[in-house]
Amino acid sequence: MAAELRASEDLEVVMIREGDTFVPLWDRGAQATSAKGERHGVFVSIHANSAAVRGSPARGFETYFLSEARTEHERRVAAIENAPLGVEAAPEEGAGDLDLILRELKNLDQQHWSSLLAEMVQEEVGRVHPGPDRGVKQAPLAVITNAIMPAVLVEIGYLSHPDEAKLLGEVAFQDEAGKALARAVKRFFQRYPPGSGGGSGAGR
Repeated sequence: MAAELRASEDLEVVMIREGDTFVPLWDRGAQATSAKGERHGVFVSIHANSAAVRGSPARGFETYFLSEARTEHERRVAAIENAPLGVEAAPEEGAGDLDLILRELKNLDQQHWSSLLAEMVQEEVGRVHPGPDRGVKQAPLAVITNAIMPAVLVEIGYLSHPDEAKLLGEVAFQDEAGKALARAVKRFFQRYPPGSGGGSGAGR
């Protein structure tokens, strides 16, 4: 994905991590926001899903944007993705009420654009993913909370499903999925250019 986007001269790509190292959830969106500065940008967090019950037939791909969870499935995914917070310090500690209110207002302003980006991600990934399209969903996900820009979390497949776990391990699929995500980001910028509420730039 990064290689595809870096091929465009008008895009800058910032990776939150280049290797298998853990970056606290709250820090990821904040780092992306800091790297973006006053420029426009988007934040894309790439994940692999897992079913709560062993042997579950659940498979497929879905993309989330930041909002209140509406279904049990959305609440379950939010709980799994936010689980590391049990050993992390939440950013609210020491933050003033005004700062929290202002951050929430900024996130609400980006919610519409995030949902549109999520729709484009689903469409493009659907062109290369054989599993069911599980749709665009919403949940209070910590990893995209501090990204003050259009932000999505994409669950590219289920590691708990044997066939899909094998697919996720295939270099060819990883390549096609990365290209699909890059196409979604480029489409977003083309349709919602700077000044319209969209942006240019990307993060992981």
